[in-house]
Amino acid sequence: MMRLARRAMLLVTFSLSLAMPLDALAWTYHLEADLGVRGLMRYCKYSNGKIYSVNAVEICQISIEDSAPGFGQGQGFLKGEYQDGMTKVCIYEVLGERKALRVSGTSICPLNPRF
Repeated sequence: MMRLARRAMLLVTFSLSLAMPLDALAWTYHLEADLGVRGLMRYCKYSNGKIYSVNAVEICQISIEDSAPGFGQGQGFLKGEYQDGMTKVCIYEVLGERKALRVSGTSICPLNPRF
């Protein structure tokens, strides 16, 4: 009887470990260039080849963490939004991570963008 209970407990533990999400794979990318300010946004180019934007009054971060190539891309699901000056920030859930898009303050956030 004790063996059966122990096996059942091991099976439950194993099943729960499979159900837990894995940490997202992230790589660190370094700033290659501050592309300057255009309008209300500052544009920053990183070693992954992507250009990210921040508010014009902020500086570019020296390094960022982003999805490893081939990982973390997927369908986004709108979770919320907030006004930030003349722009709106749209918050999404993408494969267990929160991501954001910045759109015009008068625009409607896309419901399900691809990231």
